[in-house]
Amino acid sequence: MTAIHQCAPPIWVVTPLGEGFALFLIDYGPSLNSIWVVHLFDSGSVVHVDSAEIKVGGNEMYNIPHPKRPTSRNI
Repeated sequence: MTAIHQCAPPIWVVTPLGEGFALFLIDYGPSLNSIWVVHLFDSGSVVHVDSAEIKVGGNEMYNIPHPKRPTSRNI
């Protein structure tokens, strides 16, 4: 069973393709990783990113450091 969740508000994430807002999360079930639908800041592209490749952005208000950008798409 597939489930789609809208991230409201969008979640700031870091991907191997750049930083952006996660708009949706698609879950295909227990045998596959979830897929994040991300709107990239730099290019404006909307991409699908495997959950193994994504990091949630930091929060300066709570002294949570920003993650470093991944250098490759290792799945």
